[in-house]
Amino acid sequence: MIQEIIKKAKSENKKVYIYAHKFPDGDAISSSCAIQKYLQNEGIDAKYVVTNEIRIFKEVVGEIPTTKSVEENAISIILDTSTISYAENTMFKETPVQDIYVIDHHEKVKDTKCIEDELGIPSKNVIRNKDLSSTCEIITSNLEQEKITPEIANMLLLGLLTDTAKLRYIRKDTLKNLAKLIECNANYENITNLCNRKINLKEEVGIARTLLKVRTFKIGETFGMILPVDNKETNNLSRTYGIRNLQKKIFKMADIRNCSFMCMLAENTPNKYDVEFRSAKTCGNFDVSILGPKHNGGGHEHASGGFINIEEGETQRSIEEQLKQEAIQLYSQKGQEVQRINISNEDKELSRILNRTKRFTKGITPEILMKAQTLVENGANYEYIFKTAGITPKELMEEDKPNHMIKIERNLKTFRIQNEILSRIPYSVYSQRNPSVNIKLSWQDIEILTKKYKVTQEEILSAITVFSNINIESATITLPDGKSVHIDKNGNTTKQEKIEKEVPIGDVSK
Repeated sequence: MIQEIIKKAKSENKKVYIYAHKFPDGDAISSSCAIQKYLQNEGIDAKYVVTNEIRIFKEVVGEIPTTKSVEENAISIILDTSTISYAENTMFKETPVQDIYVIDHHEKVKDTKCIEDELGIPSKNVIRNKDLSSTCEIITSNLEQEKITPEIANMLLLGLLTDTAKLRYIRKDTLKNLAKLIECNANYENITNLCNRKINLKEEVGIARTLLKVRTFKIGETFGMILPVDNKETNNLSRTYGIRNLQKKIFKMADIRNCSFMCMLAENTPNKYDVEFRSAKTCGNFDVSILGPKHNGGGHEHASGGFINIEEGETQRSIEEQLKQEAIQLYSQKGQEVQRINISNEDKELSRILNRTKRFTKGITPEILMKAQTLVENGANYEYIFKTAGITPKELMEEDKPNHMIKIERNLKTFRIQNEILSRIPYSVYSQRNPSVNIKLSWQDIEILTKKYKVTQEEILSAITVFSNINIESATITLPDGKSVHIDKNGNTTKQEKIEKEVPIGDVSK
């Protein structure tokens, strides 16, 4: 398709405009900028059209100027966007349908209309491939390798990494296409470091204070989590903590034991909630790709999103209840019990590779990726092994237990205690750059936390790990009896046992 677009643009002397979805993520931005650069290298006047400023990933994609108008006699490429309502802008409507092209990795859901259906775009102008992880991966697989410059390869790599949650969720050819980008001289170390850079403490405090309000509800033998945030609070989060597009922070609710469904609603504009859905493959394993299109969006089996307009008579609470019922219904139709994994020899070898490369962040070569690709093709449970790499149970590596059954464990208490700890950090600390955080708990604090969450003092101290990916100099949690735990900026933790009461000089009563 890309070659067809190039041929048409040159023969008919047409500009090419590129569009993506609202609240663009790494995949939308990177795929758009990569296609723009690829076409420009072919001598074509190409432009990524956005009407709202994009602030992220400038180190890789550069500045993206906003656009107020486009020419009618042009070619339009719509990327990573399943429906018109989910598009960042709709200036592509100025283009004749025979000159509109769509490249997307979101699944076409039964009884819903994708953007090509809504516009009547010819099928030959559409690539919709749910079997690839991202739009960047689709583009990678379709471009001529010799024409992928290092600059373009970096963009495509960024989109692939961000849309796979740094390779946590892959598709059948993801590692092969990643190897292709490395062969095209993508700077894997730099892009990985960018994706793994530490998070701003100020933002984390704001998110934690909001997550304390998350509500849980029963779904079969599992439970769901839902967090609706009204317009007043989203504005406060943006103004006070610099948090934009709160619904995209849904990943903070992931990986909790027995949690099968996660939903975050954010009223970014009055009477309109942007919503994200997630489901856990290893717990419940039901399909939320149905929910995205149902709510004016799109998505995948375990990740989707859209938006909900509040109609007359509706409230935030009624929308929340509606989404709960939709999740419960999905679970009743296709839900499964918590998945147990039968550890194979392929799993063991994949675990060794992931441990050796620190989950594909160090020492990556095309050969290593292709070896892992082969293990996945031969049945290795990639997602489970990726989650447990580095903390893999001893049984996983024992040669005499190749069929050992292991269940992934997660802890809701840890999630809540970590949010409690972050929420206690005052402005005078989180407003600093790389601060040293000292949290001193009173006996009253301990009583409240242990009663509210049924946790031990040791579990409270273990919440220190929440700082391992936050940009700080150090952090310390201290209990009333003097027992404490400390973490430095490199993630190294040390414990201090109970401090004995000092005896004043001259006092020999002890």
